[in-house]
Order: sequence, then structure tokens, then C-alpha cells
Amino acid sequence: MTAGLARLQRIYDLRREGDSIKSFHLSDPVGFPKRFSGKKEIETAALISALFAIGPRYAILRSLERIFSELGESPYDSISDLDCSLMLKKMDGHVQFAYKNITGKDVVQILCAVKSVLRLRGTVQEALKSFAGKDEKTSYGVLTGFLGQMKSAEIPPALGGSLTPRARALLASPRDGSACKRMNMFLRWMTRKDEIDFGFYDWLGTENLIIPLDVNVSRAARKLELTKRKTDNWKTATEITEKLKELDPADPVKYDVPLFLYGMELRKTKHAA
Repeated sequence: MTAGLARLQRIYDLRREGDSIKSFHLSDPVGFPKRFSGKKEIETAALISALFAIGPRYAILRSLERIFSELGESPYDSISDLDCSLMLKKMDGHVQFAYKNITGKDVVQILCAVKSVLRLRGTVQEALKSFAGKDEKTSYGVLTGFLGQMKSAEIPPALGGSLTPRARALLASPRDGSACKRMNMFLRWMTRKDEIDFGFYDWLGTENLIIPLDVNVSRAARKLELTKRKTDNWKTATEITEKLKELDPADPVKYDVPLFLYGMELRKTKHAA
């Protein structure tokens, strides 16, 4: 075991003993699906929360509050019966600050794509499972197929008839080289089971998950020498995951939140220096 892995295990153990894991959902997008009950409601809310988890955390949480206020008590029913034109009017003026600002039109286009998936497969889970191979249930295959289906959804003429470049960027695929942080996070929520994650998707298996790679996780991973790669992409995410399997081959992504929190600490330390 390398020094970096040993240090990560100590960080993980300390986090488990403290309150940071138990209270994590209070300031994270995963808090939104935790507001609902029933698998269809939770996974629909979780998918929406993950898809728009981009930009500063305060902007993500504020944007999700706006979206879920419009979806009401049943995200599943609201999306299944979504009037895209009416929703566009409701989201008029909405802007979520990210690397490229996400507008109300972008949001509604993504919601329309989710509606298309639900109409075709009934649930998000069934849509994802349809892309899982019988012998090899890899995150790469599941996400590539699912995101491809989302991008091929029919967009109403009132919404422009096709996805905007910003909406397409929100559906970036492993096939494009994207690290797919948000969708890997969604799969983590749905597959793992603990204080944060729901554990609904026993068909995928925790050993097949890939680390949700964002700037905080990558900062921590490089500090701990879990990767030497300089760019955050799918190859980097899989390399870090393979390294984490040296600690726990059956559940490598359990180290995601401790890595994320450690990465945030490193950023604060750097800014304070």
C-alpha cells in the first residue's frame, strides 16, 4: 500500500467517526432526492439533481430549489406529464451560474429529455438497465447508452427543436472523454447504500462504479498521488478508481466523499496561505 492510500484510509476512518458524513446531504444536491419517498420519485429527483450539479455549490442549490419548486410533490409525475412550453414560461429569466451559464431554456430542454426517457422506459432505472450488458455491467456502457438516448430525445419546436450547445454539454458522454462526474455521482447515489447513498441499483454493483471526478476530488487525488494524469477526464477517473480498488475492490467509490472534503480543505489551505 502506498503512503497516499494509507493516508486516504486514515482520512476515511476519521470522517466516518465524525459528523461530516452524516450531515453531508444538508449542503449537497443529494439532499433534494432525500425530500421524497418511493423509488420512482427519488431516482427521478436524483437524476435531475445530478444533471444540474454544475458550478459553485451555492448556485447549484439555489437553482435546484427553483426547479423543484416548479415540479412540486411528485417529480416523477410532473416530468412524465410535463408541458414543456408552460415550463419554459415558468423558468423565464432563470440563470444558473456555471462555466457557461445555464438558462431556463437549457433546463427545460433537459427536463424534456428526461420526460422522453420516462415515456420510453417507464423509469430511469429501466432506461439505464437497457444499456447494461448481460455479462459486463460497466458504467461506461450504461452511461454511454443512456446519455446518447437523452441527446437523441425529440425537442419541441417551441423550445428550438434541438438541444442547445449548453444542454448538450450537460449530457457529455464517456465516449467523448468526459469524466461524467455528475452521472457517476448519480450512479453512486443509486447503487451504494449508506447515510448518503440510497442503494436501489443492485443490478449494477458497487465494484463497477467510477469515482465522480470534480476539481476537489482531483485535487485530493493528486495530492495523495492516486494519479499522475494532468487532465480531468474519463481515463483519469478510471485510473483513480483502479487505485482505490487497492483499498476496497468491492466498493472503491466509498472514498468519494472523504476525497471531496479533503480536496475542499486543500483549497481553503491554499487560499489562506
